[in-house]
Amino acid sequence: MKPRAGSWERVRGPGMYPVEYAGWLLSPLRNLIAPASRIVGRLALKPGDRVLETGCGPGYFSPAAARRLPEGRLTLFDAQAGMIEIAVGRLKRRGFTNFETSVGSAERLPFADASFDVVFMITVLGETPDRAQAISEAARVLRRGGRLSITEAAGDPDRVRPGEVARLAGEAGLVAEHAWPGLLVTTANYIRPA
Repeated sequence: MKPRAGSWERVRGPGMYPVEYAGWLLSPLRNLIAPASRIVGRLALKPGDRVLETGCGPGYFSPAAARRLPEGRLTLFDAQAGMIEIAVGRLKRRGFTNFETSVGSAERLPFADASFDVVFMITVLGETPDRAQAISEAARVLRRGGRLSITEAAGDPDRVRPGEVARLAGEAGLVAEHAWPGLLVTTANYIRPA
């Protein structure tokens, strides 16, 4: 999906969030709605997991994930190299080295089948032009028994409703594991059957 055109539309309209406004995604006020530690806690990470953060943006959630992977590896993945640069800076400033990066499309993940224990997307799925393909790709790179976690937030112009997320996950062969419904933020986890 192309970045939004026009300054106001770029902030409030649907489409890929522009790098030049990435600082807004790092606002401390975001902690009131979606505290990184709470949302990352829903991933049920194990210390040695290999984790893919699809659509990492400027890395608001990345440090909380890296902290839970002392023996594991976090892969930051985004369509915009500028977002990854910001996320890498945030991780390095906090002393994390257990990560790698990749730039590309969520609909064509450049990873081998069964590469990850956990894949997560936080307010990202709606920015992908082909949502079904993005979830299918996430399922493909998950190992058997691996988890896909999708979090959506109210007010996001690209928000995907829980029913659509569930339908797309089911079509990709994933099974619902647990959900955290909420007025402002919802998370749903799905498992790739063993």
